[in-house]
Order: sequence, then structure tokens, then C-alpha cells
Amino acid sequence: MADDTISARLVEVETLLEKSRKRFEEGSKFAEEAHAMVAELQQQLIGAPARLGPRDDADDVASKLLASLKAQGSELPPTLCGGRMSVDQVQRLIRIDGHPIAITEMEYRVLELLAFARNNVVTRTMLLKHLYRRSDDQPQPKIIDVFISKLRKKLRLASGGAEFIETIPQRGWILRDLDNASAA
Repeated sequence: MADDTISARLVEVETLLEKSRKRFEEGSKFAEEAHAMVAELQQQLIGAPARLGPRDDADDVASKLLASLKAQGSELPPTLCGGRMSVDQVQRLIRIDGHPIAITEMEYRVLELLAFARNNVVTRTMLLKHLYRRSDDQPQPKIIDVFISKLRKKLRLASGGAEFIETIPQRGWILRDLDNASAA
């Protein structure tokens, strides 16, 4: 009698394990499809790399985007952004109305990523991964707020009050192209 109970329990456990394995495989398939959709949308929106593997972290997209754009070399414009602000990648300068403004290296890198993805949301995690390549290097996430705040202040001062960086609550930031007419 005890052997029958044990055998029945083993069959039950094996059945549960098989169901779990199938659910896991279905979940993995859905995750792969979601990654493919994200890659496709990013390709359409901001020219991200066309294919991301299923193991790619969605937040690594920022680094991959920069790498793919920089790898294209000749296709990159000499400056990013239009209108009043330009981000010169070669000289690593930010200009407002043609005048260079003084910013730190980290502020430049924040603005560079925002410029590459201009008019699209850039998340805090994307910025952290762009600024600090290794996860053990990363400071507190609030450091991004400090960089954004300082950048806004410098850009506002240099442009006579124009707001280039817009906060999207609960999501991140967008760098907007401002031309002379819309700034007035």
C-alpha cells in the first residue's frame, strides 16, 4: 500500500514538473518575441541596432545604439541636434547659438545620449549604463538627477531661458530640438 502511494505521488510530481517545464518554455518564447518587438520598435524610432538577442537587456540598448551609430562613421552628422543647440562629437563640445558652453565630461556624456535619442525618452537606467559600464561602478541612481539638473541650468543660462530637456514623469527625459523661432 505504501509503495502505491509513493508511486502515485511520484507520477504527480513528474506531471507537475512537466507542466512547469512547458510553462517555462512558453514564457521564454514570449520573452524572445517581446525582445524582437522592442528591437523592431527601436530600429524604427531611433535607428537602434536591427537585431537584439533574446538575452540582451533592454537597458543595454543605449550602449548598443551608440556603438552602432558610431560604427557607421561617415553617416553620422558632424553635429547632433538642430536649431539652437549642437553637440559636436569630434570636439566633444556643446554649442548654443554657435557659442560653446562649459560642461563636465559626465554632463557631456548625458547630453550625448540624449542627443542621439533626441525626441525619444531616455531612462535613468539607460543613462546609468551609458555612464558607468560596469555594474559594480554604478553610484546611486539619483546621480542622474544631479547631472540633468546641472545641465538644465547651464543650458538655460546659455540660451536665455530655453528648456531643452523635458522630464517625462516615471519614465525619463527627452532632449527637444529647439529652433530660434520656437525659443522666442
